[in-house]
Amino acid sequence: MRALARIALALAMVAGALRPAAAVERILQFVSDVRVERNGDLRVTETIRVQAEGREIRRGILRDFPTTYHRRDGARVEVGFEVEQVTRGGMPEAFAIERLANGVRVRIGRANVLLPIGTHEYVISYRTTRQIGFFPAYDELYWNATGTGWTFAIEAVEARITLPERVPIRQSAFYTGPQGARGSDAQVAHQEPGVIVFRTTKPLPPRSGLTVAAAWDKGVVAEPDTAQRARWWLADNLPLVVAGSGLLLLIVYYAVGWLRVGRDPRRGTVIPLFEAPEGLSAAAVRYIWRMGSDNRVFAAAVLDLAVHGHLSLSDRGGAVQLDQRRNGRPIGRAETAMKTKLFATADRLSLDQSNHEPLGRARDALNQALASAYRGRLFHANTGWAVLGALLWLALFAAIALSLLANPQEDVTAGFLIGTAFASAGGLTLGYVWRSLRRGGSLFNHIFIGGIAAVFTLVGLGLLLGSARGPLELAAFLVPPLAAQLVVFGFSMLKAPTAQGRRRMDEIEGLRQYLGVAEEARLEFMHPPEKTPELFERFLPYAVALDVENTWAQRFAGVLATAATAAAAAGVASWYHGDRDMLSDPAAFAERLGSDLSQTIAAAATPPGSSDSGGSSGSSGGGSSGGGGGGGGGSGW
Repeated sequence: MRALARIALALAMVAGALRPAAAVERILQFVSDVRVERNGDLRVTETIRVQAEGREIRRGILRDFPTTYHRRDGARVEVGFEVEQVTRGGMPEAFAIERLANGVRVRIGRANVLLPIGTHEYVISYRTTRQIGFFPAYDELYWNATGTGWTFAIEAVEARITLPERVPIRQSAFYTGPQGARGSDAQVAHQEPGVIVFRTTKPLPPRSGLTVAAAWDKGVVAEPDTAQRARWWLADNLPLVVAGSGLLLLIVYYAVGWLRVGRDPRRGTVIPLFEAPEGLSAAAVRYIWRMGSDNRVFAAAVLDLAVHGHLSLSDRGGAVQLDQRRNGRPIGRAETAMKTKLFATADRLSLDQSNHEPLGRARDALNQALASAYRGRLFHANTGWAVLGALLWLALFAAIALSLLANPQEDVTAGFLIGTAFASAGGLTLGYVWRSLRRGGSLFNHIFIGGIAAVFTLVGLGLLLGSARGPLELAAFLVPPLAAQLVVFGFSMLKAPTAQGRRRMDEIEGLRQYLGVAEEARLEFMHPPEKTPELFERFLPYAVALDVENTWAQRFAGVLATAATAAAAAGVASWYHGDRDMLSDPAAFAERLGSDLSQTIAAAATPPGSSDSGGSSGSSGGGSSGGGGGGGGGSGW
């Protein structure tokens, strides 16, 4: 009995040792039978016999088939693919189609049915289009029979190509190995007119395959005409077509809009003006010059109220406070409306977000009064045209997104949507920072905001680059962020002064020349007014309004220093109490009351939690394993 037990144990050990060699999951045979139809379609029957051991192949197999290719010129090619039937052991087998990044996956089998261990033969019948290569002297099928993506070894492969007519095969080639290899472990096993059969001569390891090519005389298969090729190209590159057409429409729209309503009247002669244009306050000057309102309009109005004795400004340790003063000199209607709202409930107001409501009401009152006085009379904002342009941009963005749904892939569509949002927002902010930086202001704030915007832009561009399925699709994806810049520019481009407004703007430009000229010698022959501390104070709100406060302050540095020494500036800027001194450091004083005050007011007037608007031939030997149409790979599940 002991001897029998030892024999049984030995046999079990031998069986266990032999089992792994026999139990490797693999493809025993892969047969690709390709029938070329006269219209160029292919009817393919793949017979795949597998050894299942319950490891990867538990319920069935996965067959991946690429349907998206990119030519050397970057154009996208989308081939047709339709499964007609799947069988296992001669009986119909359940299957499902799943989308992949560059094609489809045929999932064969049922989730609730496990395969018995052993050999199983699957037959997949499908139709595919646009696989024939049409060359000047011949036509060709360059066919990746197995694909190079299989996770299993393949013991034997046979590929059969049958033409619609019994015509000679002019030339043929085959390639084995992993993707891009040019191995020759195959042979032409049979050839006759209209038929050629290839077979491998040794097993293929995982991630390797057989690619074959055969060429024949032209005329056997109908070649697509120019119109058909154009339709294919348009369908393959629909996002680019939509993006290009939409961008062209947007450019034409803005060009027509500018020609119809946005062209400015001819400028008159501009000469330096030593007085403010008659009847125009500093806020009005900026409002007309910009043809609209911004934060500096409000800042200029605050300074105007201070200079005219209607308020004092306390600025210590970064905290700014406004105090109402009585018996000031006369001011305009817009400034009066603003002052009424500013001090409606108290004579003292801190510029912080706790007072965003009175500050917001004061800003609105100022803007409404200025708009009532000058908009439509001195300039036309043409907001309707600009808003319609923005709506056209949204339509373009939506149309590109919808065009992606013609070949839906969640990661591509999501990458486009999120990437466009990030890149557009970041790009617009960078543009704003650049324009704002040119007008002066805090360099640190510009660098900080610009840095964040740059990160947003780079993240957005990275998402677009990673999501695009080729260079032409990437070009389509970049259109909305670029077009967004045009839309924002359109709001200013479509504004246009009236003839009367153009004359007023010429006067404003003349004042700006006087305030902003650094080389005083250019003005001497025109006999400008004498530089005094009072003159500096009187025109400071206008200098802030016209973005030249730093130059204006530098021109008065010597005069103010002399006045401080001689105590000749008593009463000048008595409305200011703070960390900056007008006499000893007029440049810092002007910057604090220009860019810094504008930003402080903008932040304080904004409610918390919100934001202020502002191909080669394969049969001739130029191919490789994994090249051509077909291909893909598979595994078990």
